[in-house]
Amino acid sequence: MMTITWKLPAAMLALLLLLQFTAAEEPIYRLCVPQIYLSDCQKLLADPSEAGIRMECVAGRDRVDCLELIEQRKADVLASEPEDMYMAYHRKNEDYRVISEIRTQEGKDANFRYEGIILVKKTSPIKSLQELRGAKSCHTGFGRNVGYRIPITKLKNTHVLKVSADPQISATERELKALSEFFSQSCLVGTYSAHPDTDRLLKKKYPNLCALCENPTQCNYPDKFSGYDGAIRCLDKGQGEVAFTKVQFIKKYFGLTGNATAPPPEGKPEDFEYLCEDGTRRPVTGAACSWAQRPWIGYISNEQAVHGEQKLHQLQSRLEKFFENGLHAENKDAAAHLLIQPNAVYHSKPEAVDPKVYLERAGYKDVIERDGSAIRKLRLCVQRDTELSKCEALHRAAYARDARPELECVQSVDCIEALASNKADVTVVTAGSYADARGKQLIPLLYEQLPSEQLLVAVAPPSLSRDDLQQAPINYDASSERARLSAALLNKRRSLDWCNIVPSKEQQLLIVPAQQLEQHKDWQLVCPTLERRPVTDVAACNVEVQLPNAIFARSDATSVEQETIKHLFSLISERFGDHGKFVDVFGLFSEYQKGEKNVIFNDDASELVTELKSDYQNEHIYNELKCDGNKIPKQ
Repeated sequence: MMTITWKLPAAMLALLLLLQFTAAEEPIYRLCVPQIYLSDCQKLLADPSEAGIRMECVAGRDRVDCLELIEQRKADVLASEPEDMYMAYHRKNEDYRVISEIRTQEGKDANFRYEGIILVKKTSPIKSLQELRGAKSCHTGFGRNVGYRIPITKLKNTHVLKVSADPQISATERELKALSEFFSQSCLVGTYSAHPDTDRLLKKKYPNLCALCENPTQCNYPDKFSGYDGAIRCLDKGQGEVAFTKVQFIKKYFGLTGNATAPPPEGKPEDFEYLCEDGTRRPVTGAACSWAQRPWIGYISNEQAVHGEQKLHQLQSRLEKFFENGLHAENKDAAAHLLIQPNAVYHSKPEAVDPKVYLERAGYKDVIERDGSAIRKLRLCVQRDTELSKCEALHRAAYARDARPELECVQSVDCIEALASNKADVTVVTAGSYADARGKQLIPLLYEQLPSEQLLVAVAPPSLSRDDLQQAPINYDASSERARLSAALLNKRRSLDWCNIVPSKEQQLLIVPAQQLEQHKDWQLVCPTLERRPVTDVAACNVEVQLPNAIFARSDATSVEQETIKHLFSLISERFGDHGKFVDVFGLFSEYQKGEKNVIFNDDASELVTELKSDYQNEHIYNELKCDGNKIPKQ
């Protein structure tokens, strides 16, 4: 039997070995995503079009955690917004790199996501930023970038606008007061505070900020003089003399897009001009002179992953393929959660840029930091190291997302005492410590609110007679103090022993979380008054008694200080609570670390409110049902 030996040319053999070595060495890049979007990321990577892309999804708790994982080399890249890049800058700026951008089809050749501009009428006598004083101004809306944050930042930095450092008024009011004094009249719609009473108070105090709106009394959306195009309309068809908006909507409003299918123009471009920072003016038919820009959304990595041109291009190439496949994926929602929108375009940066430089090129770092550091911060006291870590993460996320005043984290072995001795301003107090807090002259200003499905309810079958209901033993979770308190409430209302109550195994009267009502959909709710209600009336008929965690402050805090605390934490809840727009940036009410439950806030809570909605979540009722003899002082 003859053996045939094949000999490959040396060059070909070397090439095969090189290809084999390269394939073996080619890394699998780890894309970090918030935990709530992990399955979305995995679905995209499971798509057949993603085969061979050599990427995997790594879950962080949220984007704040993803930045930490990238720094720790446990992840390689994160889809991030400019505010996330600002957080990276404050973590360890020199270790992070912005490597590519997510642009839009219409702006694929633009260096910035959008440019803020000042628009005036051609006949206007205004020739400089100084001459804006006393003008009638049109804004996109309160808190928005080009219509509010950028004008305040730029006018303040050029010393045209004076923002008071008066500690007796809130950070938000200082800005509103400055605008109210600078402009004679304005249209600045929106919710000035997430706390409704504060919102009404501010609009009543500075009514000239709403004077030019379609509906000055409402001063909120919808309003034909609000938004990007509404601000132009306020100048064109209203009483405004200057408008703050962005370039794309100038082109749209005046029919300058070059799109034959675009709606007809609303105004005449020859009647308006851009006002430039240097006092010159430009026709809107030509190039704009923007005075600030918002950077693009982009991908951020670490220095090690993109060190050297080859590594950078390799990761960019991998991301581009993943991004392009995501654009064509069937699951559009999954793609959107990873910041891949249908109109998006992937754009590689020619070189990796650190976050500080990336933000400063757009003038956006100043926009985030516009309030400066001269104003006193609000000190939140925590006890454990894990709580301090979460507080500091919250501080970074809240500041980057425009929640003011700025938080400062203070650690103490006794936060109630720290507040009483003026070493902190606020702390989160659990139900069992309300009495201690009251004893130190502290008062609750905000409370955690459970979602309706988490509330405890009492249920009984319709066949149970009223007389039987009066004596029926209660079946509840013996390991839950919350459930025991609810059972005690029912017994007290039935004039039965509520201090020595024990759970029954009988299936007559049950206390369960509302999320289990599907198992008892043919039963009825039993209210604390013993009235029967349909199982759909959970909000009006529940037996939740346990006092929630509450944010306490000193009782001698001024009314302005109290309103400031309510405003800040209502805003934090609105941004990062269960239904917040930025819950993927920072999870306020989610597990912070594995094995660490209820860090600062309860993991089951959904929002912070200024008033308890249940008459039975009451300190005096809670104290009586505890049966320990402790009395909470009356307010």
